[in-house]
Amino acid sequence: MAAQREVIPTVEASNESHELGELDSQAAIAKTATPEIVIALCGPLGTPLHEVAKEFKSLLSSSDYGYESVNVIRLSSEIRKQAGIPETEHSINQLIEAGNTLRKSKGNRILASLAVRQIALHRENIQQESNKDIPKTVGGETIPTVTPKTCHIIDSIKHIEELELLRSIYGNMLHVIGVYSPIEVRVQKLERIKGPKDQIHELIDRDSGEELGHGQQVGDTFPQADFFMRIDSGTDSQRKDRARRFLDLMLGTKIITPTIAERAMYTAFSAARNSACLSRQVGASITNQSGEILATGWNDVPRPFGGLYESIDIGTTTDNDHRCWNKDGGHCFNDSEKNKIADAVVDKLIEKRIIAEEKKTEAFAVIRKDSQLKTLIEFSRAVHAEMHALLSAGSTKGDQIKGGKLFVTTYPCHSCARHIVAAGVSEVYFLEPYRKSLATKLHDDALTEQESDGKKVRIIPFDGVAPSRYLSFFSTGVNGRKNKEGKMQLSPAFPVTAPTIEAVATLEGIVVKRLQSLDQ
Repeated sequence: MAAQREVIPTVEASNESHELGELDSQAAIAKTATPEIVIALCGPLGTPLHEVAKEFKSLLSSSDYGYESVNVIRLSSEIRKQAGIPETEHSINQLIEAGNTLRKSKGNRILASLAVRQIALHRENIQQESNKDIPKTVGGETIPTVTPKTCHIIDSIKHIEELELLRSIYGNMLHVIGVYSPIEVRVQKLERIKGPKDQIHELIDRDSGEELGHGQQVGDTFPQADFFMRIDSGTDSQRKDRARRFLDLMLGTKIITPTIAERAMYTAFSAARNSACLSRQVGASITNQSGEILATGWNDVPRPFGGLYESIDIGTTTDNDHRCWNKDGGHCFNDSEKNKIADAVVDKLIEKRIIAEEKKTEAFAVIRKDSQLKTLIEFSRAVHAEMHALLSAGSTKGDQIKGGKLFVTTYPCHSCARHIVAAGVSEVYFLEPYRKSLATKLHDDALTEQESDGKKVRIIPFDGVAPSRYLSFFSTGVNGRKNKEGKMQLSPAFPVTAPTIEAVATLEGIVVKRLQSLDQ
């Protein structure tokens, strides 16, 4: 455990300058920081999640990172155990059904809860085996024990509530890896492993996002990852290189700077925070062919004579701010207009005696929520982020847009798609999906999600460090990058966002107790 002592001072190191009885609260809390990490994998059906889990285990166990224990938790095995499905049965559809049934009967967090229990038990066993579970008491103060370097790999989460539970317990100890392969690669893999009754494209659709509340929601969960890992070649070397880059960033073992794509997406993510839109915050950035950022944009209401409404400084009055949050009581005009349309249709149906008056509320709900009316975006007052970025770049660097790339936090809508194509952008990278978009349906001659199609503008999932972890992964650590002599030095492998282990164990106990009540 010498590696840990170099990062977080131990009791022995503290003796050189302090008496043990004089340890203050802050120092005591600092000593509870743990090298333990939890990696949760998430990816659409057909991605090599199991192979990635094995790669992480192999690398972490090597001398490069020195993790003493790597615990791989297969949630599909938990589903099989709970549903009584033998390991010899390989029907993907059967596993999906069993998982849905389990979430329906015991809650959407059940699989994550089972993983939490495994993590808590594994830590307890490791501590007992290594005799590191005996705390020291000095001067009436308990000095926290040193935690062995342990990693838990959850393979894999499929529901947003699973992610929410894990984040609420493990905080910065948790690292979610979104693993992605192009659709053609995933289809090829599923052809090899599918069961006799499995229909591949139906399974992919179910996996992405079922309408059932207890169904799989990979489409909603995947964008919340901390790191996106693109696996398209299927080679061992590609998986190893991508996994190693993440571990070097997360454990601070190398100096690594952001890629062009990571810089551009972080810029888009930051720009989104300027938006006051009631629906969602979206940000975009445009680069030229060399990767230079030409402009940024975000979604918000345009103001007279150019630009969008924005806050200039902390003393800016809101009297002249006519964004939706500050206009007519604060409501979404797009929703209001769609409600008016639904009301008008229902009234006309009643007038023509097609439906009875008492069916008005029911009919309104069907038209408003279960028809294509819910997908309309034409009545929004906001300029979309992509359009704002294109307008900004066009005013000063319009000649550099052609052949450039657009980075946007949400998949482009069909309204922006035609402008993206017309502007000459070659590729679009996105974080979050947008199911309302008809971009590739309306412009199938010009836009594609097939990454091998170089004759169209490609819309591609983002690859690399998520904007939410950009600052923690790419910032210099507390010990700096050089010693007093000016020579580069790096700390041994230790999480750059290591939390305290004390609170984690308490929160795990709450989940385990809840599981016990479900089992009774």
